[in-house]
Amino acid sequence: MKKQIIIISIAVLLICICFSGCNENSKKINIKNKLIGIWSGTSYFLNDTTNITLTFYKDDTAKQEDDQSHIHWFNFDIDDNCLNLILPELPPEYAICYTYEFSNNDNALTLTNESLDTIILNKQ
Repeated sequence: MKKQIIIISIAVLLICICFSGCNENSKKINIKNKLIGIWSGTSYFLNDTTNITLTFYKDDTAKQEDDQSHIHWFNFDIDDNCLNLILPELPPEYAICYTYEFSNNDNALTLTNESLDTIILNKQ
């Protein structure tokens, strides 16, 4: 009887561990799906503003274009509460971390990096 209780307890524990991992992965996929598409808005840095467009693609790449025709390509990933933008020519540990917040029924996005800028975007 004790052996059956131990086996059942271990099985329940393993199932709980598996489901908790699935939730994190589902959350990450859900956030990435919200990001996919074209976002336009403004980047605020010190006393300077720049109109930008960020496009997120399904292959985990992103393109940033500004009103002066500068284009930057990134790889992106979600980690905890951080949207990591990774320049392809740099190692992943040099990722630029933005906290993100969706609003307006997931049609508005605020990205904040305290040492760089705040970007306010609307989905197109």
